[in-house]
Amino acid sequence: MSFDSPNPSRREFLKTSSLAAGALMGGLAMSGRVFAAGDETLKVGLVGCGGRGSGALKNALLADKNIKVTAMADLFPDKIDRSFKLVEQELKEAAKEKMDVPAERRFAGFDAYQKLIDSGVDVVILATPTHFRPQHLKAVVAAKKHVFCEKPIAVDAPGVRSVMETVEEARKLGLSLVSGLCYRYDLAKRATYDRIFDGAIGDIIKMKRF
Repeated sequence: MSFDSPNPSRREFLKTSSLAAGALMGGLAMSGRVFAAGDETLKVGLVGCGGRGSGALKNALLADKNIKVTAMADLFPDKIDRSFKLVEQELKEAAKEKMDVPAERRFAGFDAYQKLIDSGVDVVILATPTHFRPQHLKAVVAAKKHVFCEKPIAVDAPGVRSVMETVEEARKLGLSLVSGLCYRYDLAKRATYDRIFDGAIGDIIKMKRF
């Protein structure tokens, strides 16, 4: 199936399509689970309903016609409501068709991520503050869900090691695990990187982040 196929099936979409969630979510691999016959909807859940999470949610909704957001989770319930309203206002009709997050699937608290994972979603978007990432990522993969996790993946050495173990587990299970590293694939930035390291601008003695 090509990416511009007008009517991709849910199974084909999971195999070969791309879901944008702030950065390109790569071709989703089949997890080996059996899907309900005739069900073409890819159910997405968002963990972390701040600005980055809301942006990722909009990207996900616009990635394909067969995507529906069915669950949202955050430590604070008001952030869930605010994110839902923001996306609904910006996407208008598209949001009405694709936002199916009733009160019982708006999970708040420290265990909200696990409740979302258990709610029947197919793909989880992780956009919480970074120190939660290793724990949440491990739980998502343990539940055999595909996942897009925002960068960075961890803030310390134990967290990085945990993520590396989770990545290996995801690979064994045939899951798609993608991180938001869009800049690494931007052609202009890659060209700039090459010119810096081939000495085109001389020795770098200072760098400033803008």
